Amino acid sequence: MISNLFIRRLLNSNRFIIHHLSKHKYIQATSLAISHTIPYAEAEQTMSDIEVLAKKVYKSSHVAPSDKLLRWYRRNPSLWWLAKDKTCLIGYLCAIPLSHEAFLKTKQSEFNDLTDIADNAIRPWNDGLGSKYCMHIFSFVVDPIYQRRSGSPVHRLILKHFLESLLLYGKSGCIVTEWSALAVSEIGCHVSRSDFDLTLLTHNSNNNNHIFYGKTSSEHQEQLLQRVIQKLQS
Repeated sequence: MISNLFIRRLLNSNRFIIHHLSKHKYIQATSLAISHTIPYAEAEQTMSDIEVLAKKVYKSSHVAPSDKLLRWYRRNPSLWWLAKDKTCLIGYLCAIPLSHEAFLKTKQSEFNDLTDIADNAIRPWNDGLGSKYCMHIFSFVVDPIYQRRSGSPVHRLILKHFLESLLLYGKSGCIVTEWSALAVSEIGCHVSRSDFDLTLLTHNSNNNNHIFYGKTSSEHQEQLLQRVIQKLQS
């Protein structure tokens, strides 16, 4: 089994500067860095930045406070895929590998991912408890300013990096075999279906929560990756 240190080196080496090329021209050249590594010394500030960015998109009642995120980081520092324009956080994806028992709760209509994920339910990668992982897609955010910019496909670039990371984890013996998501908006429902091939399990009309679920595999993740690459090139 490949060590956590080896995986982190692989993922950290995948930090890059993007020059997005369309079929006919450069749509935009920008110092947009995508990273899956958060240095310990930067963790507290990064979690604060994530909370601030999330509040630009979600209602405050749907935003995890930075102290909770920091506890999650200490349990598994590799839960986030961050997009930065120079030093400014402009988007992120947070996906959490969970114990099987905790994951089953994410499929229930009354599930609340702000209150129902215990810190000790989060699995570190390569924890020695088995090669199959269940993952809850907790949050996928892009700064509204960048959402409105044509030729700036930040969410697809984050998704591409996320899927590449999952394939690396799979090669190391940590295979994500099922995943879930809780969507609180029409856009969230669309992303769950189109980006992750998730199926709606249940809708809680009391809080408008939509619970999505799907099976996955390394082969499926490769298919999703090729799909997003095609969209980036179109």
